[in-house]
Amino acid sequence: MLHFFLVSVKILTMEIKIVKERRKTLLLKIVSREEILVKAPIRLNDAKINNFISSKKKWFEDKIKKMESLEEFANHFYFDKYIYEFGEPIMETKELAIGFSSFSARKKNKVIREQYFSMFSYVKDRVNEYAEKYGFKVKEVNPCVSTCKWGSFSSSKEMKINFKAIILPKDLIDYIIFHELCHSKHMNHKPQFWKEVEKYCPNYKVLRQKIKEFSFLLKTPF
Repeated sequence: MLHFFLVSVKILTMEIKIVKERRKTLLLKIVSREEILVKAPIRLNDAKINNFISSKKKWFEDKIKKMESLEEFANHFYFDKYIYEFGEPIMETKELAIGFSSFSARKKNKVIREQYFSMFSYVKDRVNEYAEKYGFKVKEVNPCVSTCKWGSFSSSKEMKINFKAIILPKDLIDYIIFHELCHSKHMNHKPQFWKEVEKYCPNYKVLRQKIKEFSFLLKTPF
Protein backbone atom coordinates (compact mmCIF):
# COMPACT_ATOMS: atom_id res chain seq x y z
CA MET A 1 0.00 0.00 0.00
CA LEU A 2 1.23 3.49 -0.84
CA HIS A 3 1.74 5.87 2.05
CA PHE A 4 0.97 9.51 1.45
CA PHE A 5 -0.08 12.64 3.23
CA LEU A 6 -2.00 15.63 2.03
CA VAL A 7 -1.41 19.34 2.56
CA SER A 8 -3.08 22.31 0.91
CA VAL A 9 -1.68 25.66 -0.17
CA LYS A 10 -3.16 28.61 -2.02
CA ILE A 11 -1.95 30.13 -5.28
CA LEU A 12 -3.84 32.65 -7.37
CA THR A 13 -7.44 32.06 -6.20
CA MET A 14 -7.08 28.31 -6.29
CA GLU A 15 -6.43 25.63 -3.74
CA ILE A 16 -3.53 23.36 -4.53
CA LYS A 17 -3.53 19.98 -2.85
CA ILE A 18 -0.11 18.42 -2.47
CA VAL A 19 0.03 14.65 -2.16
CA LYS A 20 3.36 13.07 -1.20
CA GLU A 21 3.66 9.47 -2.25
CA ARG A 22 6.14 6.92 -3.51
CA ARG A 23 6.99 8.33 -6.91
CA LYS A 24 10.04 9.78 -8.65
CA THR A 25 8.66 12.85 -10.37
CA LEU A 26 6.32 15.77 -9.74
CA LEU A 27 2.94 15.70 -11.42
CA LEU A 28 0.39 18.48 -11.92
CA LYS A 29 -3.30 17.95 -12.56
CA ILE A 30 -6.07 20.54 -12.76
CA VAL A 31 -9.08 19.02 -11.01
CA SER A 32 -11.34 22.04 -11.46
CA ARG A 33 -11.18 25.83 -11.66
CA GLU A 34 -10.88 25.85 -7.87
CA GLU A 35 -8.49 22.98 -7.31
CA ILE A 36 -5.14 21.72 -8.59
CA LEU A 37 -3.51 18.49 -7.50
CA VAL A 38 0.26 18.16 -7.17
CA LYS A 39 1.78 14.72 -6.62
CA ALA A 40 5.33 14.74 -5.24
CA PRO A 41 7.95 12.22 -4.08
CA ILE A 42 7.76 11.55 -0.35
CA ARG A 43 11.29 12.77 0.36
CA LEU A 44 11.15 15.92 -1.74
CA ASN A 45 11.33 18.90 0.60
CA ASP A 46 8.59 21.51 0.73
CA ALA A 47 10.81 24.33 -0.52
CA LYS A 48 11.45 22.51 -3.81
CA ILE A 49 7.77 21.72 -4.17
CA ASN A 50 6.84 25.36 -3.58
CA ASN A 51 9.44 26.52 -6.08
CA PHE A 52 8.05 24.09 -8.61
CA ILE A 53 4.51 25.36 -8.05
CA SER A 54 5.63 28.99 -8.29
CA SER A 55 7.42 28.27 -11.56
CA LYS A 56 4.15 26.98 -13.00
CA LYS A 57 2.08 30.07 -12.18
CA LYS A 58 1.87 31.15 -15.84
CA TRP A 59 0.90 27.59 -16.79
CA PHE A 60 -1.89 27.66 -14.19
CA GLU A 61 -3.16 30.99 -15.47
CA ASP A 62 -3.18 29.89 -19.10
CA LYS A 63 -4.99 26.65 -18.29
CA ILE A 64 -7.63 28.41 -16.20
CA LYS A 65 -8.21 31.01 -18.92
CA LYS A 66 -8.68 28.18 -21.40
CA MET A 67 -11.14 26.45 -19.08
CA GLU A 68 -13.09 29.69 -18.63
CA SER A 69 -13.18 30.19 -22.39
CA LEU A 70 -14.52 26.68 -22.93
CA GLU A 71 -17.14 27.17 -20.22
CA GLU A 72 -18.24 30.43 -21.83
CA PHE A 73 -18.56 28.67 -25.20
CA ALA A 74 -20.58 25.83 -23.65
CA ASN A 75 -22.95 28.33 -22.06
CA HIS A 76 -24.18 29.33 -25.52
CA PHE A 77 -25.98 25.99 -25.77
CA TYR A 78 -29.33 25.46 -24.06
CA PHE A 79 -30.02 21.74 -24.36
CA ASP A 80 -33.04 21.84 -22.09
CA LYS A 81 -34.69 24.31 -24.48
CA TYR A 82 -33.43 23.46 -27.97
CA ILE A 83 -32.50 20.51 -30.18
CA TYR A 84 -29.32 21.20 -32.12
CA GLU A 85 -28.03 19.97 -35.46
CA PHE A 86 -24.73 20.96 -37.07
CA GLY A 87 -24.05 23.42 -34.26
CA GLU A 88 -27.35 25.32 -34.60
CA PRO A 89 -30.75 25.07 -32.86
CA ILE A 90 -33.37 23.52 -35.14
CA MET A 91 -36.38 23.13 -32.85
CA GLU A 92 -37.54 23.66 -29.29
CA THR A 93 -37.56 20.69 -26.95
CA LYS A 94 -41.17 21.43 -25.97
CA GLU A 95 -42.11 20.31 -29.49
CA LEU A 96 -40.80 16.80 -28.80
CA ALA A 97 -43.78 15.64 -26.77
CA ILE A 98 -47.09 16.87 -25.45
CA GLY A 99 -46.62 18.10 -21.87
CA PHE A 100 -42.82 18.07 -22.18
CA SER A 101 -42.41 21.02 -19.80
CA SER A 102 -44.09 19.05 -17.00
CA PHE A 103 -41.86 15.99 -17.39
CA SER A 104 -39.29 15.09 -14.76
CA ALA A 105 -35.67 15.90 -15.59
CA ARG A 106 -35.00 12.19 -16.16
CA LYS A 107 -37.90 11.82 -18.60
CA LYS A 108 -36.92 15.02 -20.44
CA ASN A 109 -33.39 13.71 -20.93
CA LYS A 110 -34.78 10.39 -22.20
CA VAL A 111 -36.96 12.14 -24.79
CA ILE A 112 -34.10 14.43 -25.87
CA ARG A 113 -31.74 11.47 -26.25
CA GLU A 114 -34.30 9.57 -28.34
CA GLN A 115 -34.57 12.59 -30.64
CA TYR A 116 -30.81 12.71 -31.24
CA PHE A 117 -30.71 8.96 -31.85
CA SER A 118 -33.43 9.43 -34.48
CA MET A 119 -31.18 11.94 -36.25
CA PHE A 120 -28.24 9.55 -36.49
CA SER A 121 -29.15 8.49 -40.04
CA TYR A 122 -27.25 11.53 -41.36
CA VAL A 123 -24.04 10.27 -39.78
CA LYS A 124 -24.59 6.70 -40.99
CA ASP A 125 -25.28 7.84 -44.56
CA ARG A 126 -22.19 10.03 -44.46
CA VAL A 127 -19.99 7.13 -43.36
CA ASN A 128 -21.33 4.87 -46.09
CA GLU A 129 -20.89 7.61 -48.69
CA TYR A 130 -17.23 8.17 -47.80
CA ALA A 131 -16.49 4.46 -47.41
CA GLU A 132 -17.81 3.76 -50.90
CA LYS A 133 -16.16 6.81 -52.45
CA TYR A 134 -12.70 6.20 -50.99
CA GLY A 135 -12.66 2.43 -50.73
CA PHE A 136 -12.82 1.96 -46.96
CA LYS A 137 -14.24 -1.31 -45.64
CA VAL A 138 -16.93 -0.89 -42.99
CA LYS A 139 -19.36 -3.66 -42.03
CA GLU A 140 -21.56 -1.76 -39.56
CA VAL A 141 -22.13 1.79 -38.42
CA ASN A 142 -23.89 2.22 -35.08
CA PRO A 143 -24.55 5.05 -32.64
CA CYS A 144 -22.95 4.72 -29.22
CA VAL A 145 -23.16 6.34 -25.83
CA SER A 146 -19.87 7.47 -24.34
CA THR A 147 -18.75 10.23 -22.00
CA CYS A 148 -15.17 10.21 -23.27
CA LYS A 149 -15.10 9.19 -26.95
CA TRP A 150 -16.54 10.50 -30.21
CA GLY A 151 -16.03 7.22 -31.99
CA SER A 152 -14.32 3.86 -32.30
CA PHE A 153 -13.46 1.28 -34.95
CA SER A 154 -13.12 -2.41 -34.16
CA SER A 155 -11.05 -5.13 -35.76
CA SER A 156 -14.35 -6.62 -36.98
CA LYS A 157 -14.89 -3.45 -39.07
CA GLU A 158 -17.68 -2.09 -36.88
CA MET A 159 -17.67 1.68 -36.54
CA LYS A 160 -19.34 3.36 -33.61
CA ILE A 161 -19.99 7.10 -33.56
CA ASN A 162 -21.25 8.96 -30.51
CA PHE A 163 -24.93 9.78 -31.03
CA LYS A 164 -24.20 13.38 -29.96
CA ALA A 165 -21.96 13.89 -33.00
CA ILE A 166 -24.99 15.17 -34.92
CA ILE A 167 -24.87 18.28 -32.73
CA LEU A 168 -21.41 19.20 -34.07
CA PRO A 169 -20.72 21.37 -37.13
CA LYS A 170 -20.47 19.33 -40.32
CA ASP A 171 -16.69 19.69 -40.65
CA LEU A 172 -16.22 18.10 -37.23
CA ILE A 173 -18.63 15.27 -38.02
CA ASP A 174 -16.58 14.57 -41.15
CA TYR A 175 -13.38 14.68 -39.13
CA ILE A 176 -14.69 12.06 -36.69
CA ILE A 177 -15.82 9.88 -39.58
CA PHE A 178 -12.51 10.06 -41.44
CA HIS A 179 -10.62 9.52 -38.20
CA GLU A 180 -12.47 6.27 -37.63
CA LEU A 181 -12.36 5.23 -41.30
CA CYS A 182 -8.58 5.56 -41.23
CA HIS A 183 -8.51 3.14 -38.32
CA SER A 184 -9.67 0.50 -40.79
CA LYS A 185 -6.12 0.73 -42.17
CA HIS A 186 -4.16 1.68 -39.05
CA MET A 187 -5.46 0.45 -35.67
CA ASN A 188 -3.29 2.92 -33.77
CA HIS A 189 -2.30 6.60 -33.69
CA LYS A 190 1.19 6.28 -35.13
CA PRO A 191 2.50 8.77 -37.74
CA GLN A 192 1.23 6.57 -40.58
CA PHE A 193 -2.28 6.89 -39.22
CA TRP A 194 -2.16 10.68 -39.14
CA LYS A 195 -0.73 10.78 -42.68
CA GLU A 196 -3.76 8.78 -43.78
CA VAL A 197 -6.12 11.18 -41.98
CA GLU A 198 -4.38 14.13 -43.63
CA LYS A 199 -5.27 12.79 -47.09
CA TYR A 200 -8.94 13.40 -46.36
CA CYS A 201 -8.71 16.17 -43.76
CA PRO A 202 -5.72 18.37 -44.71
CA ASN A 203 -6.56 20.68 -41.79
CA TYR A 204 -7.02 17.84 -39.28
CA LYS A 205 -4.75 19.55 -36.74
CA VAL A 206 -7.09 22.55 -36.65
CA LEU A 207 -10.11 20.25 -36.40
CA ARG A 208 -8.51 18.29 -33.54
CA GLN A 209 -8.26 21.50 -31.55
CA LYS A 210 -11.69 22.72 -32.57
CA ILE A 211 -13.44 19.53 -31.47
CA LYS A 212 -11.99 19.97 -27.98
CA GLU A 213 -14.26 23.01 -27.62
CA PHE A 214 -17.21 20.63 -27.86
CA SER A 215 -15.91 18.12 -25.32
CA PHE A 216 -18.52 19.39 -22.83
CA LEU A 217 -21.14 17.66 -24.99
CA LEU A 218 -19.88 14.27 -23.92
CA LYS A 219 -20.80 15.05 -20.31
CA THR A 220 -24.31 16.40 -20.90
CA PRO A 221 -26.99 14.45 -18.97
CA PHE A 222 -29.15 13.37 -21.90
